[in-house]
Amino acid sequence: MKIEQEVLKLKPQMEKDKEVLWNHPEKGLCEFETSSYIKKRLEEIGYKDINTNIYETGIIATLKGKEDGPCILFRSDMDAVVMDETGRTKHTCGHDAHMTILLSLAKILMDNKDKMKGTVKLLFQPDEEGDAGAKFMVENGALENPKVDKAFAIHVWSEFKEDEIAIKEGTVMASSDPYDIVVYGRGGHAAMPEKCIDTIYIANKIGIALKEMARLDVETEEKAIIGATAISGGKTNNVIPDIVHMKGICRTNNNEVRKEMKKKLQETVEGIAKEMGGSAEVKFLVEYPVVVNSKEEAKTIQDLAKNVVSKVVTDYQTTTSEDFSYYLEKVPGCMIFVGCTKDKFYPQHNENFTVGENPILIGTEIFYEIAKKYLM
Repeated sequence: MKIEQEVLKLKPQMEKDKEVLWNHPEKGLCEFETSSYIKKRLEEIGYKDINTNIYETGIIATLKGKEDGPCILFRSDMDAVVMDETGRTKHTCGHDAHMTILLSLAKILMDNKDKMKGTVKLLFQPDEEGDAGAKFMVENGALENPKVDKAFAIHVWSEFKEDEIAIKEGTVMASSDPYDIVVYGRGGHAAMPEKCIDTIYIANKIGIALKEMARLDVETEEKAIIGATAISGGKTNNVIPDIVHMKGICRTNNNEVRKEMKKKLQETVEGIAKEMGGSAEVKFLVEYPVVVNSKEEAKTIQDLAKNVVSKVVTDYQTTTSEDFSYYLEKVPGCMIFVGCTKDKFYPQHNENFTVGENPILIGTEIFYEIAKKYLM
């Protein structure tokens, strides 16, 4: 990896920031200590225009250069992963590293403010893991005043080794549409099923039908992953329940396919229940659109990354999801994957997942290269 001295000299502060953020994980919309620390650090660096009233715990710091130019947004998420039913949180997705990277960029940009031709927005976003905080940041004006021209985000990524970056044109992350289904029937004695409308049987048929809807035999861009992930109903051996609850998720690599599959899913669920004498309701929950990198910006960053890391992957996409899609629906930009696996592989959200020093240095350098490209 090739890291400039301007970035390397920030290592001691990076370590301090990372340690504080790692040791204070907070779930979405509860990032109060995190938000307070970030605001304090931005003020220490010299930022005056800090908006902490954008959406719950969200922060936007704005820095204007000496001359006019584009407005570039750099985004970091802030929330930690809720690990279990007790509500325990831990930074097992790398958001502590993302915040450290953005704070480091904040310092570099402040030091180079006189060279800037344009405006930078540094956006610290709550609730990426939970209820798509990006959607509400956008709705609350994060891309306005001044109007953002391009938006960029980094995600440290366990599927790549340190000193590797993945940046692809077009689709890079799938949509995510979790849903709840309620199946209604007529409960009764299990010895007299002919007098009942069997909700367990209906739910089983729905589960099989949804799995068969998944489009796995088509091009990657057209794929859909659909299925039930939880079924709950009944409590005894000899009673057919009136109601069964189901949970599931739909993921696609194409926003048009996404619309089609959601519509088909609803029709399938309601149709099966009706055919068997019952009824069913489908409720879609938090919705994450497909993350689509704009072609021109992706190509530019691929070229920039070749001067920073030993390997740039240009064809990687994943069926995981990210709410950065809400920004990219409005303005051109990119999600950039920075490899973070060193010796042993641990996937995101695993108890043992951590991010070391090198991905933070690389992430900061990449953000700095983007800032120089568009603003200096």
